[in-house]
Amino acid sequence: MVSVEVLKRFQLFEGLDENELRQIVELCKERSYEAGSIIFTGGILGPPSPAAEICLLKNGEIDIQVEFVIYDLEARITVYTVKKGETFAWSALVPPYKLTALARCREKSEVITINGKELMNILEKNNCIGFVVMRNLSKVISLRLAATMTVLRHQIQRASTRKA
Repeated sequence: MVSVEVLKRFQLFEGLDENELRQIVELCKERSYEAGSIIFTGGILGPPSPAAEICLLKNGEIDIQVEFVIYDLEARITVYTVKKGETFAWSALVPPYKLTALARCREKSEVITINGKELMNILEKNNCIGFVVMRNLSKVISLRLAATMTVLRHQIQRASTRKA
């Protein structure tokens, strides 16, 4: 079972007190995945998938991968590696609630999942919790976007060099 002490370790919940975290603990479920397991495909093998659950990495490492085509280069690349204490599948809290990447376990991993709609209900009922979580989520999204852009720039440069 997930405890308040465990949730305190996640960047998404930094700044929440124990009473606020207790409300969220009730929504948490734990899952284990073996190395190489795919947690979700989020549009890699078809159209974007609905994002129902937000994920918190308790232990392990998860590669977030995207596919793209530049010139004649088709690639699936890792744009970010999620580490212990980080959040992924955050699309469950952000419209249009669609996953657009693939999540693959780099090693055996323990993941805490929270139903996005149920968490949003708590965030909407308690604006203080909602503000803190959404502020933290905006940091996650901003950092992930910056990391993704760096990786994509590198891949485009690599593809351009091959083409020339």
